[in-house]
Amino acid sequence: MKKINSSLITICLFLISLEAAAQDKRFTHSAENGYMWIDYEKYSIMRDMKYDYLSSMLERQKVINLFQLQDDSLSCREDIKNLLESNEQNQIDLSLMVKQIDKFYSEDKLRIIPIVFAYCYCVKELAGKSKKELTEYLIKILKFSESEQ
Repeated sequence: MKKINSSLITICLFLISLEAAAQDKRFTHSAENGYMWIDYEKYSIMRDMKYDYLSSMLERQKVINLFQLQDDSLSCREDIKNLLESNEQNQIDLSLMVKQIDKFYSEDKLRIIPIVFAYCYCVKELAGKSKKELTEYLIKILKFSESEQ
């Protein structure tokens, strides 16, 4: 009986350690990242989940701007403003942004970056930031993404 209890405890501890080690790689600092973005392709049967995700993210940003909250979670408010001003229709094409983010995440090592930062990178790219500025931003968001969560 004592041997069975000991074995049961060992098995339970092993399963708990496996669960702890199997951390969900679709999140970085509790934010959805490129692995989640890529997974959307698997689950979008009736709707385009990538489009829906970006749309809801931008709606949140619109509310923040409307009430002039200080939270600039996208960290590219000025780039968005510049991009919108240069666009005659004063809007950002979400279909284009989905393609840009798909392109961004085509490189495996970038998939740990949260989607909001991938979006920001693409906005900065479309707004005409220099290669140097884009590289500096990419290094910054990679360091953040690789840091302890």
